Amino acid sequence: MLAVAGLSVAFPAGTAVRGVSFTLAAGERLGIAGESGSGKSLLALSILGMAPPAARVQGSIRLGGAEVVGAGEPALRALRGRVAAMVFQEPLSALNPLIRIGEAIAEPLRLRRGLTARAARDRAVALLGEVGLPDPAAKARQYPHELSGGQRQRALIALALAQDPQLLIADEPTTALDAAVAARILGLLAELSARRGMALVLISHDLGAIARVTGRLLVMYGGDVVEDGPTAAVLADPRHPYTRGLIAARPRLDAARPPGTPLPAIPGAVPPLPALSAGCRFADRCALARPGCAVPPPPVAVAPGRVAACWAVAP
Repeated sequence: MLAVAGLSVAFPAGTAVRGVSFTLAAGERLGIAGESGSGKSLLALSILGMAPPAARVQGSIRLGGAEVVGAGEPALRALRGRVAAMVFQEPLSALNPLIRIGEAIAEPLRLRRGLTARAARDRAVALLGEVGLPDPAAKARQYPHELSGGQRQRALIALALAQDPQLLIADEPTTALDAAVAARILGLLAELSARRGMALVLISHDLGAIARVTGRLLVMYGGDVVEDGPTAAVLADPRHPYTRGLIAARPRLDAARPPGTPLPAIPGAVPPLPALSAGCRFADRCALARPGCAVPPPPVAVAPGRVAACWAVAP
């Protein structure tokens, strides 16, 4: 239901997403991982035709059979909410502080589905119940600031589900939530995807969250997809040096590391957009870099259903 081919998103300062291609089937759950600045959120926004005005988007994004790149605003509005919806990273910013939760969910049902005011309110309450909010009728009458962080996130998920989308994109949905609440939100997303037959894209820094919820993983760095494959296989046997570095840097309770020993870390940081390399964008931080890395590496099949983009990777 989603096909991205050769997608690039460029700004005057440089190209922030470069040549990304992947497909997503109905009901499939995809994780996208990488450091801040890797292009994950910009990729998600581009899928919905919401890249910033200064962006130059090239390539193809076919969403539910319709082309997003170059589409006008009326065509994009027909896709947003109905075909694909997004759960944004910070619910307190995404929800209007002046509108009650129930009214925010009911509005698209009235304006785009033609429900009466009463039917829309009833549906909003039902959605709040579906996402696990206690006493959903009371929650529907409250404003965003009256809910806890986890409750606001559930309300935002209910809003995204209002028009029964075929695809839900969740951008860092557990940011600023404690571990127990985050686990419940992740479980809710997996349950909703399975129950509704809805595709899910989960963007997260948390590889544990991605391992729990998704069946396939894209690893991004500097706007490039550097590794793509089944989540369990990629995490168990990473082939790209960047993926290996991410996994090695994860805190582990079972690791035999003396107290006070720092975690392994990838040296340096993701460069700013104007400083990104024209070749392999990870080369400046990679222990395996070689002169040939001045040329962008193509994706190489490293196992059935798996690819990695690295000159040092052998199948």
